[in-house]
Amino acid sequence: MLTTILSRSDVARHVNALHLLKELRTQLTARAPRATSAGETATVLECPDFPAWAVRTQRGERTVLQLHDAATGGVLAVMEASRLLTLRASLVSALACDVLARADARNVAVLGSGPAPIGALMALRLVRSIEHVWLYEPDLAGNFARARALATSQHMAVHAADSVKEAVADADVVLLYGDAPEEGLALRPGAHLSLPEALPSHRAPLAQPASGFCDATAPLPGWRASFTPLSQVLTGARPGRNDTEALTCFAALGSPELDLVTAWHVFEGARHDETLARVDLES
Repeated sequence: MLTTILSRSDVARHVNALHLLKELRTQLTARAPRATSAGETATVLECPDFPAWAVRTQRGERTVLQLHDAATGGVLAVMEASRLLTLRASLVSALACDVLARADARNVAVLGSGPAPIGALMALRLVRSIEHVWLYEPDLAGNFARARALATSQHMAVHAADSVKEAVADADVVLLYGDAPEEGLALRPGAHLSLPEALPSHRAPLAQPASGFCDATAPLPGWRASFTPLSQVLTGARPGRNDTEALTCFAALGSPELDLVTAWHVFEGARHDETLARVDLES
């Protein structure tokens, strides 16, 4: 068996975001996954009746995923997975926004620096039409340059905000990366807050009460609130938004089975790419 080796850029090249969005939604409404720890830095990822299983190893900011054939145990692929995890988080957050944000939500605030927040905005465009975007990061000069580049490349109305307060003032949807501002976020009535890369250690971001939703069952001790699984909303077992004036909040903590689905999607997309390195680990 030949094992496919995929770098971070290879992973990005072999993703069809719209197709993967549908695959993630299907998995979120399927049966419960199995994920077991294999040590301090490794997790085994499995799904019932899935054609593959995986081992995800993480140390610091470096994450590598080994994809195995479910029938033989052979290594199908080894891939650098940090981009894969960011992509999964963005798409799951977009799914959540589609069912939790108001039907007329069109204005978005993006809080955070780096490429991940922009990736989440692009994922959101797969499920919602966007009229205005406000960007905020502490580096105001960099924020202005990023807003101008995004407006040009995506043909969107993008504004560089001078403060968090300005960014969220008219936003129907807020994408927050990192921890909340010290004073907490004060959102307009009916807004939806999305945390595509939430951590249990993060503080509760909102200054107001909100209905909480999550993609995993990991605890959020600093939030002092209960979270409804997103899967229950997608299947219709639990309601999402009942009140147009209520606030909703989605925290993407990371579901192991969704990482497996994303890795399989990348492997399938790369199956016929003859430019990729392939090695026989058993020779």
